[in-house]
Amino acid sequence: MKISYISDLHFDFYVDLKAGWEAQATVLLQKLLPEDKGDVLIIAGDLSHFNEQSVFLLQFFSTHFAQILFVMGNHDYYVIEGEQHSAERAEDLQQQIKQLTNVTLLADFEVFTYKGVRFAGATNWYDLRKFAEQQFFLTMNDSKYITHFDIKIAHMIEQSRYADLQPVDVLITHVPTVRIFSHDYYGKSTCYLNELPELKATHYIFGHCHEQNVYEKYDCKFYINALGYPRQGLERSIKTFEL
Repeated sequence: MKISYISDLHFDFYVDLKAGWEAQATVLLQKLLPEDKGDVLIIAGDLSHFNEQSVFLLQFFSTHFAQILFVMGNHDYYVIEGEQHSAERAEDLQQQIKQLTNVTLLADFEVFTYKGVRFAGATNWYDLRKFAEQQFFLTMNDSKYITHFDIKIAHMIEQSRYADLQPVDVLITHVPTVRIFSHDYYGKSTCYLNELPELKATHYIFGHCHEQNVYEKYDCKFYINALGYPRQGLERSIKTFEL
């Protein structure tokens, strides 16, 4: 099976929600499409700060890929304007994509099987139990824009579900599960890494750190292909590998 993957589209940094934005968005999304499309497209979180854009890009990709799987990133919980809470925004997105029959949101390490291949996914939230983590979190935009949503509880739920998870072929998270180059570049891994207690897949796809790389560790492969912010100048293309 061929699997295409991308993360951290941060779409509102590329396309402003102004009159006629859909045309500009379509051009950008067309350019992201790989020549060799996979059977499945994986989006490892951080679609946009606005559900209107997130639904638009999911709908676009649904016409180009047979199956789409995605997880929520921390930015997908941001409430930039209006009175909506983070949990309400997440629920609203889930309701809007119900019409897209080939698009599936994976949360709390839910398992989805497609053509015999087992996928599981979650945001993989940082736990915020240590004082240093809590202090660093207060410097992040997460602490400002994620509202009425308890990340510590979300982390505990995910960890409980992961403990019960049987091995799968592909694991999808937003927050990385292993240390990568970006952690050394940032000089820290706090809130940018949540290592899982045991390996339960042979292929891992994640985002959160704006990096494009493939790592081979512990007889597994770890993939990250973040679009990132425009100023970072990362390659703008969905990548594909064969399982």
